[in-house]
Formats: sequence, structure tokens, C-alpha cells
Amino acid sequence: MPPTDLLGLERRSIRSRLGAVLQEPGEQRPSKATAKSEARNATIGAWQARWQATSKAAWTGCVVPDLGRWLGRTVPWVPLTFHMAQALTGHGCFQWYLHRMGMATSPRCWQCADDSDTAEHTLFQCVYWEGFREALTSRLGHRPNTIDVSDIIYGPVFETLPLDPIDKQAVLIEAEEVFKLFYRMVENILTTKEDEERRRQAAERPPNSPN
Repeated sequence: MPPTDLLGLERRSIRSRLGAVLQEPGEQRPSKATAKSEARNATIGAWQARWQATSKAAWTGCVVPDLGRWLGRTVPWVPLTFHMAQALTGHGCFQWYLHRMGMATSPRCWQCADDSDTAEHTLFQCVYWEGFREALTSRLGHRPNTIDVSDIIYGPVFETLPLDPIDKQAVLIEAEEVFKLFYRMVENILTTKEDEERRRQAAERPPNSPN
């Protein structure tokens, strides 16, 4: 959701516009719906400017670069699962992140020994997880990569959808199917990876040590 300070400005703008004294003869006060819509567009614009300027959350900014499209996505609005949140933030069972947090001795990938086990590496590059990518690869016609993510999680731009209802429905159904396959890929990779990480840690734990 938008930052709280921008939401505060948005509410203030709506109250101001709806309560403003009309200055010109025949001037009409905007409807509440119009005032809300225009204020929200201004909020999204200000939020987008901050999002592009920040040096934080680099991975999330890479896969969710356009906040307007994220808020207006045309794929199903399903809750972000624990693993999907990890995939979009890069904060999870990734050795690069765990090493950065002081929870791992190295950022290297345990599965393929790559130098940096990031979310991008795990989801799209590590050959160990290739089998989990097969269904999405088949649907896309190419191996999924980082560039694909935003279009998959946004869905097609609403204004570009076909006018014909049948064609429009077909495009939306295809986008939903691709989105589901991506969701399933993320869940399967990260669930399996976490299970393997637990087993590895258990194997390294000295006998009779506390859990």
C-alpha cells in the first residue's frame, strides 16, 4: 500500500476539493468519486517517483518497477504467500541474503556452488531447480527469466486488451494460467529449498546439541 504520509496528503486533498468555496459562476464541485480518483492518481505518481529514486529494495524494484501497473494488475488479486513474498523481496532462504544477515558463512549456492545465491539465481539460473521451471518454460516458449516477472505478475495492460469480449477473455485466461504456473514454480522451488536447508543444518549440528 502507499506510504502513510502520501495517504494523508491524499485524504487532505480530497477534503479540500470537496469543501472548497466555489469562485466562479457556474463552477461545479467535483464528485466525490472524481476527487478520490484524481487524488489517488497523484498519490501513485508521487509514490512512483520515490520508488524510482530509492537505492533500497533493488530486487523488488527490478521485478515490480511500475507501481501503477501493480495496483491495476489484471491477473487475480490473490494474497502473497510467504514464499511469493520471499521471491519478490529477495529476503528468504537465499544464501546471499542469509550471509548478509549474519546467518550463513558464505553467500555461495549450496546446490550449484555459484558465487552468489540470490533470489534471481535460485528462481531463474540455478540448474539444480530446472525441473521446477519446465511447465512455465513450456507455456512461455522460453526459459523464464527476471525480465518476464513484471509482465507475469501484472498481467496485460487493461487499455490494450481486445475490445471483442471473447478475445479479451482469452487473453485474460492465458495471463492467469501463466501467473498460476509462475506461482507454482516459486512455491515448489522455495518449499523444496527450505526442506533441503533444514536437512543440511540438521546434518551439520553436533550430536546432542539443542535444536
